Amino acid sequence: MRTMTIEHGGETYELAATFKASLEIADKVGDPLEMAREAALEAIMMQSRMPYTPKFKFTVRNVPQILHAGMKAAGSEMKLAEVEELVFDHGFVHARLWAADYIALIVEPKPHKPEVEPNDDVDDQATAKNVQGSKRGEDA
Repeated sequence: MRTMTIEHGGETYELAATFKASLEIADKVGDPLEMAREAALEAIMMQSRMPYTPKFKFTVRNVPQILHAGMKAAGSEMKLAEVEELVFDHGFVHARLWAADYIALIVEPKPHKPEVEPNDDVDDQATAKNVQGSKRGEDA
């Protein structure tokens, strides 16, 4: 299970990325995949210096709901009202970053160990010479 931790006032809170949490967010706020797509599109458009108004925006209502779903998935028994106070105390701008990171945790693939590439029988030195010869226009 993928998790993330947020800290506020000396306390740490864990959020877990689960399918159930993603469904709760989809039902109460919006589809996490759509949120991620809009964030990516907005970033691309900003980089291109083109105006874009995303279809999804984080709000003072949906940030606590997103975080609450993640906390519940991690086993927390905090009530939504308590998460709302936590968000308000920490500041909406910073809490919005928590929510964005949590959505990314949900939609990103689960990290896994890289596969070990098998040894091959290719002579790297000979291959390097052929590449260099090709760059100069010579026959290998």
